[in-house]
Amino acid sequence: MNKATENTISGIDQDSRSDLIKIMLPYGLALLAQLPLLVLYFRRLWNLPHYQPFAIAILATAGIAIYRWPYGQPQPFFRSLASDILLLLGMVVAFLGMLFVEPWFAALSAMLIVTSFLARTFDRETGKSLWTCSLPLFVYLTLPLYLDVKLITSLQRYSATYTSRLLDLFGLGHHMDGTVIKVAVENVNGIREYGIEEACSGVQSFFTLLLVAVVFVVLSRRIKLTGWAVGVLAVCIAFLCFVLRATALSMPVWSESLLISGVGFILLPVLGFRATLLVLSAVFWALFVNIIRIILIPVVDILLGYDLSHGISHDILGYSALTLGILMIFSTDQFLLFLFGPVETENNESGSIGESIARFWNRIISADGSLGESNDVHKTASGRVPISKSGFSFIWIVAFLIIAMGAFQFADVRRSIAQTDLKVRFFDTDVTLDYEEDDIPKEVDGWKQVKYEVQDRSQGSDLGQRSDVWQFRSPTCAAVASLDQAFPGWHELTTCYKNQGWDLKTRVRKKPSDILGSETEADSWPFIEATFEKKTGEKGYLLFSHFDAFGEGVDAPEQWNSINSFFVRAQNRMSHRIRSSLLRGEVYQTQVFLTSFSDLDESVKQEVNERYLKIREQLRIRFKEKKKQLENATVTP
Repeated sequence: MNKATENTISGIDQDSRSDLIKIMLPYGLALLAQLPLLVLYFRRLWNLPHYQPFAIAILATAGIAIYRWPYGQPQPFFRSLASDILLLLGMVVAFLGMLFVEPWFAALSAMLIVTSFLARTFDRETGKSLWTCSLPLFVYLTLPLYLDVKLITSLQRYSATYTSRLLDLFGLGHHMDGTVIKVAVENVNGIREYGIEEACSGVQSFFTLLLVAVVFVVLSRRIKLTGWAVGVLAVCIAFLCFVLRATALSMPVWSESLLISGVGFILLPVLGFRATLLVLSAVFWALFVNIIRIILIPVVDILLGYDLSHGISHDILGYSALTLGILMIFSTDQFLLFLFGPVETENNESGSIGESIARFWNRIISADGSLGESNDVHKTASGRVPISKSGFSFIWIVAFLIIAMGAFQFADVRRSIAQTDLKVRFFDTDVTLDYEEDDIPKEVDGWKQVKYEVQDRSQGSDLGQRSDVWQFRSPTCAAVASLDQAFPGWHELTTCYKNQGWDLKTRVRKKPSDILGSETEADSWPFIEATFEKKTGEKGYLLFSHFDAFGEGVDAPEQWNSINSFFVRAQNRMSHRIRSSLLRGEVYQTQVFLTSFSDLDESVKQEVNERYLKIREQLRIRFKEKKKQLENATVTP
C-alpha cells in the first residue's frame, strides 16, 4: 500500500470519527436528559415479573447494532427523512413527558431517539438502514390503557382453564379457583392439597418469548416494510378491531382475539406479513408451554411422587418450558417460510403472467424479496446522501430542546424517585391545611352538629388526602358536610359515588341565585346538585363545589361526559409547576350529602341548599384565614 493510499484511508477514518462524534453527542445528550424519568420507568418494570428481562432487550439492541455497524466506511451516516421525523416525534413525546411527568412518555421518547439514530446509518452487509436493531426495545414499552395487564390476565385465565380440561381428561380430580388449581394428591402422609398459584399458572415467559421472536426476525432479516397504501389500510383495520372490541364484541374470546388482531395489523406495516405472524405466534406458544408446565406438576407428583412445585426443580421446569417455547418459535419460522417464502422468478416456466404473480408475491409477502432482484433490495452505501450542515443544526436544535425539557422536569422526577411507591406526585409539597371541629359553628340555621372526624388517606387518593367531616341533624333530615383536600383540578365527585355503588340519576349545575332568589356575587361560584339511587332503593342527594388555593370559587362544568372528562384528567396529570402557572395549582372540595329511602321534598332540598351555601362559605373564609396565618408564620423569622 503506497503512502497516498494510507493518507486517504487515514483521512476517511478521521472524517468518520468526526461525523460519529457530531452525531452521537447530541443524541447521547438527548437520552441523558431523560435518564431520571427512564430510571423511574425501569424501576417500575423491575417490580413487574413479566418485564424483568428488559435489560436483555437493551443489550440485544446494542449488540446487534455494534455487530452490523459499518466500521471504516467513508460515510457512516446519511440524510434520512424518516430519521428526522422519528427525532421530531421523540421531541414531542419528551415534551409530553415533561408536561405530565410520566415515565412512559420518556421511555417511548428514548426508543424513538435510538431508532432515529440507527436510521441514519446502514448495515455493512446489506447497505440497508440499521433502524430494525431498535425493535427489541419496544417489547418492553408497556401498552397503554393497561392492555398488557389485560392480555396477561387473559392468558393466565386460559392457561388455567385449558389445564383444568386436560386434568379432567387425565382423570385427576381437582378444583379451579380463578387462576389457582388445587389438586388432592394421595401419599404416605394422607391427602395433601396444594395450589398452583398465579406465579406459576401465569405466563411469565410471554414477554421473553416475544423478545426472542423480535430478536430473531431482526437477526434473520425477516423484516419488510410495506407500502404506504398497505400501511394505511392495516392501521384502519386495526382501528376497526379496537372499536369492535370496545363496543360490539366484548365477550372474552372475541375481546382477546380482536386485541391481538389489532396489534397485528399495527405491526404489519413495520414488520411485514411473515415477521408479524412469527411475532404473534409468541402469544400461542406462551400459552402452550405454560399449560404443559402447569399440568406436569400434579401429573409427575401422582406418577413419580416428585414435587415440581417448589425449589430448584420448579425453576428447571420453568426454564425447560421457556426453552421449548423458543424452539417452537424457530419451528414456526420454518413453517412460515414453507408457506409464505419467496418464489423463484428466474427461469420461471409459467410464463410472463406467472412471473408477474411471483414478483407481486415476493414484493408483498416475502421479507427476503425476489431472489433475482438483489439490486432493489440491497441499496449500496455509496448512493446515500451525506448529512448537510443544516441537518446537523436540526439535530442539535432538537437535542437542545429535549435537554431543556429534561432539566425542567428534573425536580419533579427527583421527588418521585425518592418515594417507595415510585408514583409521580400531584403537588410539589403538602398543600393540605388542618381544620378543626369549631371551624363550622355548632349550629347552622337549625342544623345541629353531632359529630366531627378527620379521615386521612394516601396522597393522590380519589377521595383526597384528608377529609374533615361534620355530621348534622335537624327535624327534617340528617346530613354530612365535609371539606376534602386537595385535588390537582376539578374533581368530579359524582364519579366517586358511582364507584361506591350509587347509580347517578341527575346532575345539574346551579347558581346561588337559583336558591336565594336574587343575584349575588357568589353566582360566579356555581355548584353541582346530583341525585343517586342504589338497588336497595336507598336514595342519595349531593351538593358539591370547589375553591382554589387563593380561596376563589372554581367554575363547575355544565356537563360531564367522556370528552371533557378526558381533558380535565389530562390537565390534572400535568406537572404541578406547569399546572399552577397555566391553570390552578390545587383545589379544595366542599360537599353536603344525605340519604333517605324516599324522595326528598322540595322544601327539604331548599333547606339543604341554603345550609350548604352557608357551610361552604364558612369553610372558604376559614381557609383564607388559615392560609394567611401560615404565610405569616413562614415569613416571620
